[in-house]
Amino acid sequence: MHYLNDNYVKEINRQKIYFSAIKTMQKEVDEFYASFKDDPNKISEWGHNYFCNYDGGRLIFDINKPHEHKCSVCHKIYQNEIYDGVWVYFYRNAAILTVLKSAAVYAYNKDKKYLDIVKNIINFYASNYKKFAIHNKEREVFSSYEEMKWGCGRIMPQGLNESIICIRLIQALEIVKDDLDQKFLDDIYENMFQEIYYLLKPQVNQIHNIRCWNNCALGLIGLFFHKEEILNFVFNSPYNIRRQIQEGVTEDGFWFEGSIHYNFFTLEGITPLMLFCEIYNYDFGEKEKEIVHKMFVNAYNYAFDNQYLPNPNDGWPNINLKTYSYIYHMATRIFKENSDIANLTKNIENNKMERTTLPLSKPYYIDNKIALERLLLNTDLDLNNYQKIIPSAKNFPKSNFATLRNDKFNVFVKYGLNGPSHSHPDIINIEVVYKDYMISRDLSNCGYQAKLCNEWHRTSLAHNVVIKNGENITSTHLGKTLKFSPQEIKVLAEDIYQDVDGIRNIKIAENKMFDEYEIKSKEEAVFDYLFHLESDFKLTLEEELKLDHLNYQNNGYQHVLETKKVITNKENVILKAYNQKLEIKINVDLKNKELFILQTMDNPVNKTRTSLLIREKGKNVTYHLALEIKEVN
Repeated sequence: MHYLNDNYVKEINRQKIYFSAIKTMQKEVDEFYASFKDDPNKISEWGHNYFCNYDGGRLIFDINKPHEHKCSVCHKIYQNEIYDGVWVYFYRNAAILTVLKSAAVYAYNKDKKYLDIVKNIINFYASNYKKFAIHNKEREVFSSYEEMKWGCGRIMPQGLNESIICIRLIQALEIVKDDLDQKFLDDIYENMFQEIYYLLKPQVNQIHNIRCWNNCALGLIGLFFHKEEILNFVFNSPYNIRRQIQEGVTEDGFWFEGSIHYNFFTLEGITPLMLFCEIYNYDFGEKEKEIVHKMFVNAYNYAFDNQYLPNPNDGWPNINLKTYSYIYHMATRIFKENSDIANLTKNIENNKMERTTLPLSKPYYIDNKIALERLLLNTDLDLNNYQKIIPSAKNFPKSNFATLRNDKFNVFVKYGLNGPSHSHPDIINIEVVYKDYMISRDLSNCGYQAKLCNEWHRTSLAHNVVIKNGENITSTHLGKTLKFSPQEIKVLAEDIYQDVDGIRNIKIAENKMFDEYEIKSKEEAVFDYLFHLESDFKLTLEEELKLDHLNYQNNGYQHVLETKKVITNKENVILKAYNQKLEIKINVDLKNKELFILQTMDNPVNKTRTSLLIREKGKNVTYHLALEIKEVN
């Protein structure tokens, strides 16, 4: 088996879309390399710093403006050495991606110019590798591997990013290896790839997505350069890749950290190693391969019918399966064209929705449509020959996720966690979709260093949950399923707060959704039920509204933009919400309760959402909310 598709050149010449893609890449390589210049004295900074503190928008990387960093949302310009260092991080990512693109171009046209670009950029980083400072994302610099703390990189700001560029470099080398002389390979191994082994080896110290990336980068080094010592570490050390997969993936086939994005991000690291094991006839492990297969199948089943993905815990907003189609293409190469994985890949490629992008660690797509992995690995894949797969309603109790489905509604429920890593305080949370329309989604978050990440996106208030006394939910443990069917789920989350249990019962029927949330508390407290509507919905109601406040100043409450109290004596209130396509009738039970209409921040926060907050003081509190939706012309 080869890395490059056997019909790569033939299919590029046959299919205009691929021929155009190659020409686009060739132009991009020429433009970047014409002015390529890097300096090992420059220290790269963490990509999560590159977000606006005012609205959470990612700053724009402009290759011609290393000292000017404009917000993509509000256009505020940031200038300081940290942002300059993130610019260096993005520039080096672009350089490494140029190596991979140039290898792809050379594999097509055999123009020695592009082989030389591959060799010259790699040789620059290899010959200077030990001149790059050992440093971490916390901006600490170390003089040796022995004294460094966990998480260090050299070219990049942390070991994770060093692993990512390492994998891209080895992929490029694999494409052109038949045209590389042994001395070049020996030199770059001794000067850089062996050093990457020394750098990453002590960092593989627990079950975690980053350690998967570290292992897999080292695995590619070991396979490509035929280094048994490195392969022995990757597959037999205390936190080897097989153990990462066996212990890090739940029985449901989901990465334990409970994030859709990190599930795919972990797969992105693992699949190149699996592919190289196929190429080099190395035993990846049948059990582990089966687990990874299950991860790809079940990830498809997590998606809503419109192929947008629910977004629990850390990650990025508005992602869909097309966001990660490049990983499915790698998996297709591994599991072959006649596999169920290949069929899922074709389902994803044929979906009418536009691909949504990632702000960091971005894969390369031509015109946001053709993944580089599709071009390299599956050039001859017949995307039109497939069986349509519609996900069914499923409960994943070991991951504490479930999706209810009927012909119109999808409701995603998160009711527990497998630990605190990358978690949000949002048990028990729901996301609601009606046909192709988002009714209420999880905002996920912006970059971790942005002010609003912790002050808003990672608060309970930003989610569809019940909050006690204005405090963030504290639970990070698993919940329990009490009842499940395709159109109903009842779940229990014990100790959402200390001595506070929650029981939530969600039902869907035709064009209706019913939500019952019961709180059982040993002590009396103020409980706030939240339900957020997407930013394109406008709310109307007959009752009077009066400006008010919620009496809390922390945990996201300080970022509520407007608070209005509904003035009514009714025990039941009906509100209506509209956008251009839908009308929603919202029935709210207000017996012994107060209703507030809030304006809260979206992600990014240049948009606002209308949010319902229902408040009651007591020990045993039950909330009822019902939605009835119809389409309008």
